[in-house]
Amino acid sequence: MSRRLVLFGLTIALLCIAILAVVREGGRPRWGSLGDGIEFATLRGDPWCRRGSSEIALLRLDPARVRLHVLHYTRQPDRRPLSIVEWQQRTGATAVFNAGQYYPDLSYMGLLVSDGEAISAELHPRFKAALVASPDDGSHAAHVLDLDHHPLDPAAPGWRQVAQSFMLFDGQGVPRIRKTDLVANRTVVAEDRHGRLVVITSEGGYTLWDFARLLQRAPLALTHAMAMDGGYEAELCVSAPGFHYASFGLWKGSGDAPDMPGARVPLPAVIVVSAK
Repeated sequence: MSRRLVLFGLTIALLCIAILAVVREGGRPRWGSLGDGIEFATLRGDPWCRRGSSEIALLRLDPARVRLHVLHYTRQPDRRPLSIVEWQQRTGATAVFNAGQYYPDLSYMGLLVSDGEAISAELHPRFKAALVASPDDGSHAAHVLDLDHHPLDPAAPGWRQVAQSFMLFDGQGVPRIRKTDLVANRTVVAEDRHGRLVVITSEGGYTLWDFARLLQRAPLALTHAMAMDGGYEAELCVSAPGFHYASFGLWKGSGDAPDMPGARVPLPAVIVVSAK
């Protein structure tokens, strides 16, 4: 074999490795504006995706220019949980995504505050994160709080919108979840270095550990993140002029098939995003 052929082969091999590295990092998202302070993009989650599509939806929000509201079915006229599509149609919001976990009787796990009213008034002792918006002082802000460093008083949380859940990784980059083999759709809310919120929903199934590492390596400049409910309930619906997107949870366990409930799952609590 000639030296020239060997060098050519090595060049091709190195090129393939470089391309594979780019694919594995998911590439750089191409953000498109859906309105003032709202951007959308997608990210590929190869090779961390375990089941289904590796696509991941990204909704980036400027808290100074958008509004986040926590909604719960008990405060709706018909007092019934709605599907993600029904929530979007009822509210007319630009985006709707699932809130945190709930018990079999549909009561929320942890602190849940909607427009200043406590729907669930007790903090979950093991959930150390909260998505908060609309401070009591009337200013415009929203954050992902690490409750180990920024605790909330459930009697006076200081925010008109609160949805408690658990940390995915903290500001030091430390994963706050255990390694398990549980594969499911994921919804995550993160904060980036510019103070923007990034809502992240997977189309396919991931372990929490893999999803955390993927997001930390992705070109999103995320500082810390919390996980909302996963599995069938991990859903996102986006509707803007000339643009529509929906992701429905299909994966909740290793034996699931892609004909599982998806958009038919009623969600007792959601977060809605609307223009200022």
